[in-house]
Amino acid sequence: MKLSRLLIFVLSLNLVFLSCKKDEVQTDNNDNSQLSKGEVVNDPAPTQFTKKVLIEEFTGEWCGYCPDGASVISSIKQTHPGRVFSIAYHNGDPFSNSVCGLYEGLLNVPFYPSAAIDRVAYNGELSFSRAYWSSVTNNRLLVSADMGLKLETELSGNNLTVRVKFSATQDYNDLYLTLILVENNVPESSSGAQAGAQPGYIHQDVFREMITDNRGDLITIVANKVVMVTYENIDLSAYDVNNVHIIALLHEKPDTPGKEVFNVQSVKAGEVKDFD
Repeated sequence: MKLSRLLIFVLSLNLVFLSCKKDEVQTDNNDNSQLSKGEVVNDPAPTQFTKKVLIEEFTGEWCGYCPDGASVISSIKQTHPGRVFSIAYHNGDPFSNSVCGLYEGLLNVPFYPSAAIDRVAYNGELSFSRAYWSSVTNNRLLVSADMGLKLETELSGNNLTVRVKFSATQDYNDLYLTLILVENNVPESSSGAQAGAQPGYIHQDVFREMITDNRGDLITIVANKVVMVTYENIDLSAYDVNNVHIIALLHEKPDTPGKEVFNVQSVKAGEVKDFD
């Protein structure tokens, strides 16, 4: 009798949370050994910060339910313009790379599509079904922020320089900065390659590469001061420069149980995004 009830429960979950399975999980032994980065600059420090939310989606062209996941994220971002940013980590398709596999493991991805939101657990899981993405994002937007970021980028041909400025209302000595390059408006790898979609499918927020260490760079924030880190000679020649964005996040040590993302900011390559 107990076995029958368990079977019914499992079957009902499969019906509610239509998802694709993927068994293999890549790992990366890249251990963050960076010394604390950043220098205090004379910019005026903000006194208030807007909380923004990061959605890290796990997807693949083999996954027939993943286009629906992308639609859910698009709707969330349209509902909260400028306050929600997303990264699409691909696995098992031509857009995949070792970092995507690393984060599949770090964020305990159980199925595709799945997403982590600010790397905070929901019902005990760091990555979970699209049925909950909107409500969890709404709850995270209500969290007060005591830190924020400003991004200044300069393009010289296909060469990008990024100055990341960050500030907080209190000291932080064990915080991490991760800088990620994503590309929008990326055509599917070949006609009809994206399962569950019509030919001509266009991918958004495709993870391309890490600018920082894969797990982030250790930084120190001095209360009510602006601290700056500069990243130079970022080669964009493999991408459409007009579709490149930089996403920066301030977060806990990535190998801790929490991993919480405290705030996030995004900017188009060649532009500036101020504290807000």
